[in-house]
Amino acid sequence: MEKLSNNIRELRFKNGEMTQRELGTRVGVSRQTMNAIENCRHAPTVAVAIRIADVFQVWVDQIFELDYDDKPSRHESAVRAEPLRLQPAIEEPTEIKGSREPVEALADRQPTLADLWNII
Repeated sequence: MEKLSNNIRELRFKNGEMTQRELGTRVGVSRQTMNAIENCRHAPTVAVAIRIADVFQVWVDQIFELDYDDKPSRHESAVRAEPLRLQPAIEEPTEIKGSREPVEALADRQPTLADLWNII
């Protein structure tokens, strides 16, 4: 089971003790809807979540977090992707269409989009 949590209440009080009615008016929803979202009884639509984030000038994921049962949050299990590295040149030179420059020569420099297009 998933549980959506938020820190709207804290953000409201950090921003001039804004009421739910004021926030709801700025977002375009009723006070009752804002109360239900803040108290996690109702999940906002993507558009409403973005408008709430705009009011506080923060990212949506700085307001809302989805917690999974028996699974770490994405912040706990974040894995950085390794940068894409060019593979070593093949042993036999391969000619690029319309060019006499072998693929091995591309290993010494960053290939251009034209080089890659020609390889395809």
